Amino acid sequence: MTSTGALAEFAVGVSYDGLPEEVREAAKRRVLDAVAVAIDSVGTSPTDGIRRTVATQNATGRCRLWGSELSAAASDAAMYNGALACAGNGTVFLAPALGSASIPVAAVLTAAEARSATGEELLAGIAAAHEIHGELAWHAPLDGFHPATHGAIAAAAGVGRALGFGTGRLESAIGIAAGRGTLAVDDEFDPVVGGNATHGAVSACLLAESGVVGPDAIAGPGGWHDLVGPFDLDLDPGCERVRDAAIRPYDAHPHAQSTLEAAMDLASDVTLDPADIDSVTVETYPEAVEALDPVTLAAALVDRDATKRPAAREDLRPVASTVEARIDDELRERAERGELPARVTVDCHDGATHEAEEKWFTGHPARAASWGVVEEKFHALAGDRYDVERRSDIVETVRGLEAETAAELTRLLD
Repeated sequence: MTSTGALAEFAVGVSYDGLPEEVREAAKRRVLDAVAVAIDSVGTSPTDGIRRTVATQNATGRCRLWGSELSAAASDAAMYNGALACAGNGTVFLAPALGSASIPVAAVLTAAEARSATGEELLAGIAAAHEIHGELAWHAPLDGFHPATHGAIAAAAGVGRALGFGTGRLESAIGIAAGRGTLAVDDEFDPVVGGNATHGAVSACLLAESGVVGPDAIAGPGGWHDLVGPFDLDLDPGCERVRDAAIRPYDAHPHAQSTLEAAMDLASDVTLDPADIDSVTVETYPEAVEALDPVTLAAALVDRDATKRPAAREDLRPVASTVEARIDDELRERAERGELPARVTVDCHDGATHEAEEKWFTGHPARAASWGVVEEKFHALAGDRYDVERRSDIVETVRGLEAETAAELTRLLD
């Protein structure tokens, strides 16, 4: 059975030089995606309350509170930055229990800033965290614990790797983080839970760095295996699980992404005037029916854009009111085999019918998001806060992150 020692030994062995080029680039794309979502979440609830609390408690600190001039101690900054990254349409592991893959990114990047870690160490830490997180997402049962618990364990491993911990110290850090399991709540993407997981991961590493010895909270008595059942992880030193963290191009639930993509494809083939639309039918699998937001779907059809959730608009209401979503047996069976299929049909008042179908959205592991897709999302989400010159500097810093430092990137996130 997998233990904290096994996770620590794996993470310590991950090196930047040992990562395939495709994994390095994938890790950098997920850093840019996390930053994009975080910047777009600045000023929203409940993240703004977290910022005020952290800023009040920390007059000074070494770590940037993203999107502000403020700084704080590493664990507190990690809580705020992690909450920001979990508050929007961040990366996600599409496991049976959906889990935010932005937690380790925020934790590793914040802690790496505090210790002036190099870009190579930063990327090695993020890659190790994603490999562990992905394996946990698919193989470690939760049974009453929130998916962010996986993120906290993986983030602690990634932080310790980025800070150059040895196996013993990192084993303690993972044990401390694993012992802080988060009880389940209704929202798997709750930013407060994500922030707590990020805070816990960084705090665990700081405690271990100060000599606190953590338990084997995974394989030891009363640990993870005893609580939820035994599991084994097949960890790859090349960290291919990085590419399994799906990038969500649209501001919607993961299960709604393929529906929105089908709508965008349909709208790219024919210009739809809201007044011409008689009805919109969505056929998909059960989880996608539950996740669908008719207003966002209407925006995808009318504007060919769903990067940001649309504000209340009168022209979208008539289209949204015609949306009918239903389960299709064939698409449900395909979903059970691993696809995320959706079919969108638009019937117009003049009798014309338009239809589009997707099996995976762009950003799904089977249809990886390119740099262009991630950059487009970044510019759309960060455009209200940063001018084009600053946004270009951030993009170029992330693209060359191995030659930079974590501090160089976070300096740009003021």
